[in-house]
Amino acid sequence: MRMRQLPFQKKLFLSISACMAVLMLVCIMGFSLYTYNNLNQQSLSNLHQLSERTGSEVKTLFENMDALALYASTNPEIRSAFSDARTEGFSNLELSRKTVQTLTSISIPNSASHYRISLYNENGNFTSVGIPYQQKWTTNKLASDEYRQWYEELPVIENGPSFYGFHPDYWSDSGELYLSLFREIFGTTSTLKANALIEIQCPLKKVKDILNFDDNSYTSYLFDPDGNLVYPLEGDKLSDSLYDACRTDSQGYLSQYTHLFYSGTEVRNGFHLILTQSQEHIWGIILPQILAVLFLGAAALIIFVVVIFYVTKHATKPLQDLTSSVKQVSISNLSLELDFADYPDEISGLNTAFDKMFQRLRQSMDEIVRIQACEMRANMVALQSQMDPHFLYNTLTVIKAFSREKNNLQINMTCDYLVKMLRYISSYNEHNVSLKQELDHTENYLNLMKIRYEDQFSYTFSIDSNVNTETLMVPRLTLQPLVENCFQHGFKTVAPPWTIHLRFWLEGPQWYVSVTDNGAGFSPDSEQRLLDKIDEFLCHPSESIVSMKIGGMGLVNTVARLKLKYKNQISFKILNPPEGGTSVIIGGVLDDEYLCD
Repeated sequence: MRMRQLPFQKKLFLSISACMAVLMLVCIMGFSLYTYNNLNQQSLSNLHQLSERTGSEVKTLFENMDALALYASTNPEIRSAFSDARTEGFSNLELSRKTVQTLTSISIPNSASHYRISLYNENGNFTSVGIPYQQKWTTNKLASDEYRQWYEELPVIENGPSFYGFHPDYWSDSGELYLSLFREIFGTTSTLKANALIEIQCPLKKVKDILNFDDNSYTSYLFDPDGNLVYPLEGDKLSDSLYDACRTDSQGYLSQYTHLFYSGTEVRNGFHLILTQSQEHIWGIILPQILAVLFLGAAALIIFVVVIFYVTKHATKPLQDLTSSVKQVSISNLSLELDFADYPDEISGLNTAFDKMFQRLRQSMDEIVRIQACEMRANMVALQSQMDPHFLYNTLTVIKAFSREKNNLQINMTCDYLVKMLRYISSYNEHNVSLKQELDHTENYLNLMKIRYEDQFSYTFSIDSNVNTETLMVPRLTLQPLVENCFQHGFKTVAPPWTIHLRFWLEGPQWYVSVTDNGAGFSPDSEQRLLDKIDEFLCHPSESIVSMKIGGMGLVNTVARLKLKYKNQISFKILNPPEGGTSVIIGGVLDDEYLCD
């Protein structure tokens, strides 16, 4: 099925609109990609800077804790006090008296009040400054049987600082968490064996102040040298691959991991800080911008489409008017009904060219119609006038035989049938006749054949009840050539008796007639030769009529005339019934008057 083409105005409008939409979409996509890349790079850069700054703060915190521990652990008075504490009977009160003034002088200039500085040995000697501790809780812990084992299991590194991740406070029952740093305190004369430990405890709150941000899209993770998550204790752990990726570069590793941006930096003593930011944060920034651009783009596109619509409508109106006027052109109206005063010179020029073309076309068509009409009428008359001369010879011979027998009645009947046939054939005024007239003419022919062959031949008619023979119009000389064909071909090689049955019926908007005989039948080769002869005749009707002898047309005559009248709406079949013989079926379209009845 052929698709209907769009009008030029719609095609132009849709083409321009589609181009604008594609251009707008490309611009929006380009802007979105550009914005996303910029925000992505900016976020990565900001994250890296924030990671460096936060890592520096954490490093400063660790260094301050270590500086306090180192300063206190190397102070001579503190070392001397813990050397004395190894003697039997040395009390914590005496230890505090010897160390508190020194510890206070160390802690106040370094803001150590934010920390708790605790000094203790395996014998339970203990002193502390800074964040208060619970004396009763501490006394019980120091006096307990498990204290010495607890002391020995502390994560202390020889001759160096050691950090202990967040843990509950073991100098009070408050349940608060602390980050601890340990250093050994050696004696005044020997550095081979430590006499005590100094512990700097930093509360979780102080670390949170550094690692928590007002922007909750950032998350901090602090890992110890073994890769254990130190902070946050309640947060989600990162995968090992992320941690490994970040600790590979001591200067800070910057990359992208699944749906996270992350930046890692080494803090101190093997601790690593990792900052992450979700890509959803980036989309939360870019999506409003993209939506705003989409809205503006859609609004601009709508405005462009409206403007394009009116521009194309105005620009194509002359062509539309010209097209509409051209569609009104017909054989009876070869002119453009259009006022070209308000149109451009190009359209006016087309109008002038069309007028000249129409004049030439009108002249040519008039001449062609006149020639075709003359040729068609001549062809139809020539076809209609065909009569087998042998039929006339045989009929006259029959009349002569009857005259010898002085059978005047038969002579009168034969002459009457023959005169009616000749009068019917020689009438050229009407090409369409009623079915009754055609049946009467055919019956005249069959009666002549009955007179000639007597009891050796019989015929029957069958007309359906819904057929009105008075008003149904068919082409003249449609039925009789079909019946004549039975004698010329069907009965030539078959001995009598012969029978012919003629049936006429309606089916839908078409009429049909079948002529069935008990003759020799039609071979496939004969049928194909007949069809080829009909096609050749239709291609060159005038030449075929001239080249063929009078009476040589038969079935070709009838089918050719029907094709000239009904074109491709004709029905034509040749059947060989199972009982023998031939059945020829032809059909044409009912005229409008009969359908209206």
